[in-house]
Amino acid sequence: MLRGYDEILESEFFAIFQRYYNSERCVKQQHNPHNYSLRQMGPLAELAGNPERNLSIVHVAGTKGKGSTSHFISCLLGAAGFRVGLFTSPHLATVRERFQLDNMLAPYDKLMAVGRELRNRLEEAGLKPSLFEIFTLLALRLFVEEGMNWAVLETGIGGRLDATNYISNPLCTVITPVSFDHQALLGSSIEEIAAEKAGILKPYCPLLLGKQPYAAAEAVILRRAEELNVQVYRPMTKVPEGILPVNYPEFLRDNFALALKLTEVLELKPDWSSFRLPELRARCELIRREPPVILDGAHNGDSMQKLVAALRQLYPGMEFIVVLGAVKGKNLEDMLMALLELPARFILTNTHGPKTSALPELEEAAARVGLPVIGRIENLCSAEQLPADKPLLFTGSFFSALIGEKIFSKSRGEGKPV
Repeated sequence: MLRGYDEILESEFFAIFQRYYNSERCVKQQHNPHNYSLRQMGPLAELAGNPERNLSIVHVAGTKGKGSTSHFISCLLGAAGFRVGLFTSPHLATVRERFQLDNMLAPYDKLMAVGRELRNRLEEAGLKPSLFEIFTLLALRLFVEEGMNWAVLETGIGGRLDATNYISNPLCTVITPVSFDHQALLGSSIEEIAAEKAGILKPYCPLLLGKQPYAAAEAVILRRAEELNVQVYRPMTKVPEGILPVNYPEFLRDNFALALKLTEVLELKPDWSSFRLPELRARCELIRREPPVILDGAHNGDSMQKLVAALRQLYPGMEFIVVLGAVKGKNLEDMLMALLELPARFILTNTHGPKTSALPELEEAAARVGLPVIGRIENLCSAEQLPADKPLLFTGSFFSALIGEKIFSKSRGEGKPV
């Protein structure tokens, strides 16, 4: 059984919105004002009762780490005494992961009640937004109805034209590391991608800027910040002792340090006795201890480099069997070159999910870079198809991590998040 997932209720929830376009299923659509804009968000927000007006909002964008940073911010705000709604994407096992109340998955019944009401209003008004636009307003409406004080919103793709960017007056914006991803949508150069991320900046609204792997991306963001009179803050240089596990991966430490800076900028004081780290699904996540089974949604070169560094730190000398799948539209060679630094052998497979698998392209790229591939499994669905008693890593996409979740979630009790 997938964590937090109920097949009947999940289907019932998505059936509410079956007539609306799901942009996450289309990777080819051009990211421009003709196909992506904020035009519908104003009328949509009005239909939902403008819930954003009743929430203090933190808006998070970036290529790598925006999800975990959003989770950290939510937990820190909760420890500071606030009720917090968290909206993230994509989800691993259940849509409930996208909508969290006080760092707990929102119940199906509450999601469906707000969803049906919103859908009925849409039908009456004749609006036809995308599913992600609906989810953005569903989240905010849910947060208000459930008494949340704060909302942490993670962008879907980019920032400038993302549905979450209709918010005009967040209390703070956050940009995590920017690197190459979604080039077909955001642009082929790092400057173009950074400009899309910097689109969430608002005049005089403080920005927390994470460590940037590309100086050119940082320059674009800082230039836009200067144009808008935005004060830029960097991550905390020191995290209180005892808050993070000793062996916490370095990239997650960086993301936590960025999130922690928000408490200083907004003059909030977390009660560390009540603080709990979030469950970060498919982010260097250990779901079985012996032998280790790890899920990670890394799907570009930068995120894969950080994953490899974390695994070499956590499991020095250990050889993994890596179950690797990817979706079309990704820079496969960048990912594979990073994975060559990990002591591992590889099984290539199709991803599980709505997006088109890139298995043929993955095989070709693996051959070009000399990846040590020991097998190809078109439809991986059971542990019996894998080498027995070996450390396993499922990566290359959240839809690859989902395979490990499906196969090994029953042994969840044996493992804890890294």
